[in-house]
Amino acid sequence: MYIDLSLPVRRHDPGVEFEQWLHRDGIRRLSRRIRSLDGDTRGQKAVNYWRWLIGSRRLRARDLPGECFLSNEFYRMSVHQGTHVDAPFHYGPQCEGRPAKKVLDMPLDWFIGPGIVLDVRSAGPVVTDATVREAIRDASTKLDRGSIVLFRTDADLRLGTPSYFTGATAISPAAVDELVDLGVKVVGTDCWSFDGPPRRMVEDFFRSRDSGVLWPTHLHGREREFVQIESLANLRSLPSGPFTFVGLPIALADAGAAWCRAIAIVPDEPEGAEKTPHAKD
Repeated sequence: MYIDLSLPVRRHDPGVEFEQWLHRDGIRRLSRRIRSLDGDTRGQKAVNYWRWLIGSRRLRARDLPGECFLSNEFYRMSVHQGTHVDAPFHYGPQCEGRPAKKVLDMPLDWFIGPGIVLDVRSAGPVVTDATVREAIRDASTKLDRGSIVLFRTDADLRLGTPSYFTGATAISPAAVDELVDLGVKVVGTDCWSFDGPPRRMVEDFFRSRDSGVLWPTHLHGREREFVQIESLANLRSLPSGPFTFVGLPIALADAGAAWCRAIAIVPDEPEGAEKTPHAKD
């Protein structure tokens, strides 16, 4: 069984610019594109352009089956839109004293492995190392080196409301260290950021003038190598038993983050067997 753990990116989401060519628009656009094709010589380009101008090299709707061509969509947005992977380069130019890994530098096997959900809904605004230790004890799946740990806060239930951003649960650097010390490389959250609401951090800074309150977990990635997956969804649908997590980042060169389609692969129940209980609600 496959469980989708990703948020869809929609055309009207804040920060998204969207353009769509529908099937009946496509023929007109294609007709313009074939004025010059890959592989044309300079002479062919001149001749074909002239033929297009006089109408002998234009495609019309009647030239295609159904009088329509292919659709095409264009999204312009940040690599941090929707469910995405933060590479160490996002946190800073160096990590643990070495050049920080970008998206294509990260081994793919980091993103396929045994998953474990830590239920931190009662943790308050910040998940601490003590919270992690308690959640690991309560989890029915053993955490092993190479496990991919997902923090369940159910923030995705508030998607589309201001509280999705203003009420996010932060995961502290100490909580991350607790996992990295156990051999975990990839951690995820169903909140939109590991550091919680920017408003909270900014107001704390202007009260204290302590730079350590500004994006502390992201910047901690300069000291410890770990990868964040943010804006996950549907973690409450995962079983309490073992599952395989898959969240491969899109292959974007020179990027510090990339979108991903995160899923869980859950063993099918044998026919007639008692169903595995899901994570407690």
